[in-house]
Amino acid sequence: MTWLKRWKWAVVAAAVVAGAGIALGVILGGLGSASSGTDQGDQTYVVARGDIEKSLTVYGKVVPAQEYTFTFYGDDVNEIFVKVGNRVEEGDVLVELDRTQAELNLLEAERALGEAEAGGVPNTIRNKELSHQIALEQYNETTLRAPFAGVITRITQATSSSQDWSLKLIDTSELYIEASVDQLDAPDVAVGQTAEALIEPLPDKSWTVELVEVGGMATSSGHTTVVSVTALLPEADPSILVGYTAEMEILTAHAEDVLIIPITCLREVPRGWMVTKLVDGEKTKQAVAIGAMSDQYVEIRSGLEEGDVILLNSTVAPSGPQDMTEEQKEAFRERKPQGGFPGK
Repeated sequence: MTWLKRWKWAVVAAAVVAGAGIALGVILGGLGSASSGTDQGDQTYVVARGDIEKSLTVYGKVVPAQEYTFTFYGDDVNEIFVKVGNRVEEGDVLVELDRTQAELNLLEAERALGEAEAGGVPNTIRNKELSHQIALEQYNETTLRAPFAGVITRITQATSSSQDWSLKLIDTSELYIEASVDQLDAPDVAVGQTAEALIEPLPDKSWTVELVEVGGMATSSGHTTVVSVTALLPEADPSILVGYTAEMEILTAHAEDVLIIPITCLREVPRGWMVTKLVDGEKTKQAVAIGAMSDQYVEIRSGLEEGDVILLNSTVAPSGPQDMTEEQKEAFRERKPQGGFPGK
């Protein structure tokens, strides 16, 4: 399956305009209000409060908490006690291998250790103790036991006795969704974020999951570079099988009842962001600190108040700090902008 990625944006807001005489004009994206500015062709926006969300949809698959694969020679097999689909507990015997040679080695090691102890030479005794320990471990390894509780998912029989067999055990006490995020989107993803997950074979139900791991390195996948992310499903639902494909909509930014403006109002300056504010009909440069951002709107954390009128497309952005007032420079020093900006 070819994994696709898409951005989904959601902005919910209600614009409240304070004062009389401000006419509602062009409605921008269903949020806030705009009106003609002081110059011909200028359009303004009245700062409003609302909610803003940004989410990223990725695709992946369901994976177990842990898995283990046993391999062994076919001619060593004495008996296999499990079948595919069997649930086992930690310590249960899965496979018994031929132990003839291992038993002979253990008996010989026991005899040699007894003779060394009778001789009373410390170095010789220690040498034989280590040989006996190795022989005992090899004898115990002829019995393959489950290292954890889980389900047998695969038993592969080799085509000849000299080839390896394999048996796979998975731990389904916890289930995860593992997906890949494009490297350009990875900075927006972090451990602790929530996501809504849909399991493809179970379309009638969704699960709220939490990101528990974000890969520490990027890897190549086809013609793209991606970072792996892992989310924990809240319950090990028996209807969810390991390997099922899944979709996750990761909430990467969210803010409720905050000041929001269209991102077209923003202009970048060396120390942050600014807008053009109308004060008594005059255009004034105003430094702002930003927060959560979607593809159309951005949260304003400081620098503006509800009801302020600003230009939709600023045409008087400063070319550098030299064009800013001392008050605006100090505002940028004290309130570093938060978040990012599309395309930067």
